[in-house]
Amino acid sequence: MRRAGPRLNRVRIVKGALRRLLDDECLDRAAGLSFYALLSAAPAILAMVSLLGVVGEAESTTKAVLSLVHGVSAEAATAIRPLIVELTESSSAGVTLIGSLLLAIWSSSKYIGALGRALNAVYRVEETRPYWKFKPLVLLMTVVTLLVLAALGLLLVLSGPIAETLGELIGMGATALLIWNVVRWRVFVFFVMLLIALLYYVTPNVRQPTFRWVSLGAFVALLVLLAVSACFVLYINNFSSYNVTYGSIGGVIVGLAWIWMVNLSLLLGAEFDAEIERERQRQSDGAADERLRLP
Repeated sequence: MRRAGPRLNRVRIVKGALRRLLDDECLDRAAGLSFYALLSAAPAILAMVSLLGVVGEAESTTKAVLSLVHGVSAEAATAIRPLIVELTESSSAGVTLIGSLLLAIWSSSKYIGALGRALNAVYRVEETRPYWKFKPLVLLMTVVTLLVLAALGLLLVLSGPIAETLGELIGMGATALLIWNVVRWRVFVFFVMLLIALLYYVTPNVRQPTFRWVSLGAFVALLVLLAVSACFVLYINNFSSYNVTYGSIGGVIVGLAWIWMVNLSLLLGAEFDAEIERERQRQSDGAADERLRLP
C-alpha cells in the first residue's frame, strides 16, 4: 500500500499566492499583456469575419459579431457596423483574409512571448531557451491559441437562429437547438481549460513532469475569469454610465478593463501553481527557501 504524501498547507499556499501576486508586479504585467491582447484582437476579428465572408456567411456573420460587440458597447457596435458589412461583402475578402491572418499571427505572438516572460517572473526563472527553439515554439503556440479562440468564437456565434437553421439542415430542427444549448457551454469551458493548460505548460521556461489538463492554478484562473466576466456584464448592463462619461470611446475602455482582469486571472492561477510547487519542496526539505528548485 502506497503511503500518502504529506498534506500541503492550503492556507500558506493561498497566502503565498496572493502575496506573490503583488510582489511579482502582476498587476502591471497584466496591463502589459492587455496591450498586446488588444493589439492582436483587431486583426484576429478581421480574419474571422473575412473567413466567414469568403465562405458565404456574410449576413449571419455581421449579425453575430455586432450582437457580441453590442453586449459590451452599443456605441462601439454602431461605429464598427459599416466596416464589418464592407469586409463581409467585399470582393477582395480573400486578400483581406490573408493579410489579417498574417497580422494576427504576428501580433498574437507578441502576446504569447510577453505571457512567457510574465510566467517566468512568477516562477522566478530566467529565459534560457535558445532563440531558434523558443521562437518556433511561440509561433506554434500562437497558431494553436488562435485556433482555440476561433472555436470559442464559433461557439458563441452558433446560437439561436443559426443553430436552429443548422439543425433543420440535418433534420433535427428544434431538438438540435435544445441539445446545442445544453452542450455548448460545457464545450466552451472545455476549450477555455485546454487553452489555459497549454499556456501554462508551454510558455514558461519550466520543465513540467507531465501535461496536466487541469491544475489547481488553471481551475482558479477559470473560476476567477468566469466570476469577473459575470460581474462585469452585470455592472455594464445595470449600473454603468461609462457611455455618458466617455462617449463612443467608452466601449474600448470597458473592453480593455475586462481584458486586464482576464490576464490578471491567468497570472493569479500561475501563482497558485508555483506556490503549490514551493510548498511541496518545503514538505520534502525542512530547510525550505523561497526559490523554486526546478529540474
